[in-house]
Amino acid sequence: MHSDQFAMSLDLINRHYQEPNRNRYESKYFWEELYPLIGASGFRSIEIPYEPVWQFGGRSGVPMNRYCINTKYENTDNYRAALAKGDVDRVVGVTFDSNLFMRNANLDFYFGATGHFAGEALAHAADLNAEYFAISPSAYYGRIAHYHPDLEDRLGAFTERVVALVEGLAVKAKATSVALVLRNEYWSVFRGEHILALLDRLPAGVKLDVDTAHLTIAGIDPAAFITAHRDRIGCVHLTDTAFVDDAATWKTPNPEFPAHRATQVFRDPGTGEVDVPAIVSLLNQLGYAGPVVCSARQTRDPFRALLRTRALLNHLQN
Repeated sequence: MHSDQFAMSLDLINRHYQEPNRNRYESKYFWEELYPLIGASGFRSIEIPYEPVWQFGGRSGVPMNRYCINTKYENTDNYRAALAKGDVDRVVGVTFDSNLFMRNANLDFYFGATGHFAGEALAHAADLNAEYFAISPSAYYGRIAHYHPDLEDRLGAFTERVVALVEGLAVKAKATSVALVLRNEYWSVFRGEHILALLDRLPAGVKLDVDTAHLTIAGIDPAAFITAHRDRIGCVHLTDTAFVDDAATWKTPNPEFPAHRATQVFRDPGTGEVDVPAIVSLLNQLGYAGPVVCSARQTRDPFRALLRTRALLNHLQN
C-alpha cells in the first residue's frame, strides 16, 4: 500500500478538550502552521471533521466548515492552495456527526438540523473534491436515551427517519463524485454489526466506514469484519484503543469521556491494543485501494502523534 493512500485526520486537534488554547486554535495562523507539519510528516492528504458549531460563534479560523473556509479564503480553491503550500495535496474526506443537534426531546429539530447541515457538509466535500463523505448515522445512544428514555420502544420509528435522511443524502451524493459512507461507532444506535442491517436498507452506492478502534470496543474483530464485508467498504480509519467497555459506557450521554473513571478511550495509532500492522497487511492482501485515514483522536500531544503515526507507517512499509 503506497504511503500516499494514508491521510491524516484533523481530529487530532481537539478544540474542546485539549491544548492549544482558544485564542490559538481559533486563529488562521495556527492551522497554517499545522499544514506544513502534516506535510513534513509524510501525509499528503487530510480529512476534515465538519463542525457546524464554528458557524455560530467564535472566530472563523477553524477550517471545519464551508462558512469558515469561505470567510478566511473566499473559496475552496484558495483553501486548497494554502494546503498545497504545506505539501498537502488534497482533502480526501469530510466527516459529520449529529450530536450537536441532540439537545432536547424534539426529534423534528434533531432530524431537521441534521439533514440541513449534513447536506451542507456533503456539498462542502464536493467543493473540496473529496473522495468520501462519512456520516455518523445516529447521535450517541446515551445522549438520545437521555432525552428519550423510551428509546428502545421507539427504535423502529427512529431507524425509519434515519433511513429517510441517509437516502436523501445518497441522492445528493450520487450527483457528485463523493462517496457516501456510514461511520461505525461503538456509541451509536447502530453499533457493531447493527450497522449492516441499516446498510441493507440503503442504496447500493452507500458504503461502510470501518473504524478499527470503534469495532474493537464494540466487541467486533476488525480483521474478521473487514474480511467479511470487503466489498461494502468505502473507507477505513486506522484508530487505536486499549479501552474495554466493561461498564456499558456506550449507553451513557458522553461515552467518549467515561464518567466513572479517568481514561483515554482512543490512543495514538500503534500505542493501543489494535493490531494496526495486521490490519494494513490484510488490506493489502484483499487488494483494498480506497481511502485509509489515520486518526489520533484524543491524543495528548498532536505533534508527537503526527510523528508517532508516521514512524509506525514507515516501519510497516519497511
